[in-house]
Amino acid sequence: MIKSRWFYHPLFIFIFSLLALGSSLIIYIRSYLRVNAALEDLVLKYHLNSQSMMQTETWILVLILSLLVAVILAGLLIIFIYYQKMIQLYRLQQNFINGFTHELKTPIASLQLFLETFTRHELPREEQLKYLEYMRRDTVRLSDNVNRILNLGRLEDRNFKADFIEQDLVILIEEFLKNTPHLFEEGKVTFHSEVKSLILPIDTALFEMLMMNLITNALIYNKSKEKKVEINLSIQDNTIFLDFKDNGMGLDKSQVKKIFKKFYQVGKSTKGSGLGLYIVHSIAKLHRGEIHAYSLGVGAGSVFRVSLKNMEQK
Repeated sequence: MIKSRWFYHPLFIFIFSLLALGSSLIIYIRSYLRVNAALEDLVLKYHLNSQSMMQTETWILVLILSLLVAVILAGLLIIFIYYQKMIQLYRLQQNFINGFTHELKTPIASLQLFLETFTRHELPREEQLKYLEYMRRDTVRLSDNVNRILNLGRLEDRNFKADFIEQDLVILIEEFLKNTPHLFEEGKVTFHSEVKSLILPIDTALFEMLMMNLITNALIYNKSKEKKVEINLSIQDNTIFLDFKDNGMGLDKSQVKKIFKKFYQVGKSTKGSGLGLYIVHSIAKLHRGEIHAYSLGVGAGSVFRVSLKNMEQK
């Protein structure tokens, strides 16, 4: 949603532009008649040069009309830019709806198929366990998609306040990777830290969401036979850098700044919601940090760097 004050609203600008246009015409007509009559009286009274006086009148009218026309053009330009952004947002929302619908329909259809298989056939225990595992993965996928929407609503709520607690970032990352191996079964995730302990005010739930989105994205958009994600924690000049490096598809230079926008997806055929990196950006901002993406190009992998400040090293 585009946030703006009332005087930036396109309807107000459009009405103001029309009023400016109408005012310019009225002022021109009235000014011409009044000034012309006044100058004629002045010329006759003081026997002045009529040509020089008429030139002064002309320049005054030109100046006033130029200012009014400039206001009109500026208003129309703002309206044009506003609606261009609205059109772009509409297209992104359509892509989000299409992608998110696919993300919901696929696991639902899969679950339905497995349930029908269970009801129609007597399966051996091994087959049952295999299908149950597939169903578990589908429910996790559905849960992740629903949680993204719910989390997005929370983060965009003006009254939302993060629950910051002083804790060790190194231990937090290690425990997260230890307790959630099922989320990263498709590849290998490693963690290296330059320091043994790093105490920071962190919202645990939000920061784990940030890590989950970055790691799962790195594995999903990766066509390598051996998918890898390296997490590196380093400190430079009182700034913490948390790098998520992968050997995946990489990014084009034109996409590096766009990928953190809401609903943006790389490629027209990309499946997904387009919310993961937007949520990551919002969480980093709540922690008074930033996130940037780096890539040598398509096929060369990517690095997502989270920068945090106000740290206390032990």
